Amino acid sequence: MKSGRSYQQTARAQKTAESLERILDEAEALFFSEAFDRVTLDAVARAAGVSIPTLQRNFGNKEGLFAAVGARMRARVEAERRPPPGDIEGALRALLDHYERDGRTMWHLLRQEADVPLLHAGLDEARGVHRAWVGEVFARSLDALKGAERERRLDALVAATDLYVWKLLRVDLGRTRQQVGRTMTAMALAIAGGER
Repeated sequence: MKSGRSYQQTARAQKTAESLERILDEAEALFFSEAFDRVTLDAVARAAGVSIPTLQRNFGNKEGLFAAVGARMRARVEAERRPPPGDIEGALRALLDHYERDGRTMWHLLRQEADVPLLHAGLDEARGVHRAWVGEVFARSLDALKGAERERRLDALVAATDLYVWKLLRVDLGRTRQQVGRTMTAMALAIAGGER
């Protein structure tokens, strides 16, 4: 009898986890394709096949739901962009893979940042994550420097690897992924002093 109850609890927990993933998937799709102000709990609930009370019970409100989507995306990005020790070109390839997959979505959010304080806070955090990633990837080049000189080089490396550069080259100028990769890698390595 006990094992039957345990099985039911496990099945219920699995169903709940699947429901939460479906909610986050649908919320991500809406937040990343619609204007933030136009995304409603009702729209997410309908897309995910759940009730609004289910959303509220698990995420509180729209801001809580967006925060959960952001946390899930941040964890995925940090795992995918984790730099291989000493492999700058490999780390830059992982960055470009991320931009190829999520760059247009991120640009969609950036265009709304000035009007939606919650987006500004999340994107500000993302900028901090990117800066930390650059510091880790280019640690050897940066560790040789001190104070303002180190900050200037870090700033330049952050700029050379920023989403805006990818968007300019890939979207605005229509360059191929390979061309963008060569250009951004050359810029970053030149700033780092040829470090590989």
